[in-house]
Amino acid sequence: MPPAELPGAQGLNTTLKSKMTALGIDLGGTKLSAALVSDYKLLSQPRTVATPPGPDSIVDAIVKLIMSFQVESVFGAVGIATAGVVDPETGGIVGATNNLPGWAGTPLKKLIENRTMLPVHVENDANAAAYADTMAMNLGERKCVVGITLGTGIGTGIIVKGQVFRGGHLFAAEGGHMRISLGNSRLCTCGQFDCWEAYACGRGLVTTAKELLQNITLDQTELAAHKEDLTTHMITQAALQDDIIAQKALDIWHQHIAVGIVNFAHILDPDCFVVSGGLADIVNFELLKELVVDKCIHNLGDGIEIYKSELGTTAGIIGAAHIVLDNIGQSVSR
Repeated sequence: MPPAELPGAQGLNTTLKSKMTALGIDLGGTKLSAALVSDYKLLSQPRTVATPPGPDSIVDAIVKLIMSFQVESVFGAVGIATAGVVDPETGGIVGATNNLPGWAGTPLKKLIENRTMLPVHVENDANAAAYADTMAMNLGERKCVVGITLGTGIGTGIIVKGQVFRGGHLFAAEGGHMRISLGNSRLCTCGQFDCWEAYACGRGLVTTAKELLQNITLDQTELAAHKEDLTTHMITQAALQDDIIAQKALDIWHQHIAVGIVNFAHILDPDCFVVSGGLADIVNFELLKELVVDKCIHNLGDGIEIYKSELGTTAGIIGAAHIVLDNIGQSVSR
C-alpha cells in the first residue's frame, strides 16, 4: 500500500494545514502586502508597502517584509502571489506585463529561500485568489470554479475539483488578455490591443468615462474638470450623486465585465464565478447576472452562479499562504 494511502495520512495532512501558520504575500504592480495566515483566516493585519521599481528592489522589499514578521512571530513557510506567469515547480517568473517591468525571468523562489532559509512557494496572484475563495467558500467539490480579480488589471484563475488548472504551458487562465474586439482601440499592458483587461479593469472604466467626456462641459458634469486625472473613485462617487455620465460609464463597464464572463461560460461551462479584488465592491451583481444571462446561449446563463468573494482584497494573501501549506502537508503525508 503506497504511503499516501496509509490510514490517517489524509487526516494528518488536514491537521497540518489547519494548525500551521504561513506568511502570505501578495505582489502587484502598485503595492506589496503581507500577513500571517492559518485556516483561511488572517492572523495579523496586512502590512503594505509600495512596490518598488525593478526586480532587485522588489526582492529586497519582500525579504524586508518577511524579516519584519520574523521579529515577532513564528511561521513555517512563505507563499508569494505575484502578477505574471509563474512556474510553480521552480518558483520562477515565466512572463510578465509592463505592470512589473523586468520581472520576467526572476528566479523568485530561489532568491527568497536563499536569503530567508524558509520554504517558499510562488503562485500567480489570480490563481492564488481563486484557490482561496474556492476553499474558503466551500466550493472545492465543484467541478469548475472561475475566479476573477478586478483591480488595476484583470486576473483569472480556474479551479477544477479543488486544483489549480495551469494548462499545457503554464499560461492557462490569462483571461484578462483574451481579445474582445478587433478595432485596435485600446492598448493593453501586455502590448496587444483590445484585451478584456483594457475594458473591464479599473483603467478600463476610467478610459470609458474619458471617452464619454469628449465634448462634455462642466455644466453637464463635474467630471469634465477631471478629464486628465480621472479615477475610479471619482466615477463611483459621481454615480452616487446621480451623475448621468458616471452612471453610463458604470453601465458600460458592467457590460464589458459580462462579455468576458460569457466567453468563459461558453468555453468552460463552470459551476460558478467568484469575483474578488479592489473593484468587486462596486460591482452590481444583480445587473451583472442579468447581462450574462442575456448574452449567453440559451439555458447556459440560467445555471451560472456569480458570487462576490468573501475574502475580498485579502484573497491573494490567503491563497498564497495556503498553497504553500498544502505543498508542505502533501510532502509530509507522503
